[in-house]
Amino acid sequence: MNIRKTFVMFFLVVVLATSSLSNSNVLASPVINQVGGYTHCIARYCTKDWFDIDCDDECKRRTYSTGACLGPFPKLQCCCKK
Repeated sequence: MNIRKTFVMFFLVVVLATSSLSNSNVLASPVINQVGGYTHCIARYCTKDWFDIDCDDECKRRTYSTGACLGPFPKLQCCCKK
């Protein structure tokens, strides 16, 4: 009985320690191609009906010089360049 109680306490301490060490507040940031000069991604994702030309127009409307659909496929995001 005493060994079982010790084992349960050890198990609970390990679970508590590993759960407190993990960082659950990590948020995914949008993909921005800093090398290409794209510094701002808008909240809109590109689709087959709304792609590079529309993204470029939206970025120009927001006073950026150009825009393109960037990121991992299929979640291409409209990003703008100053």
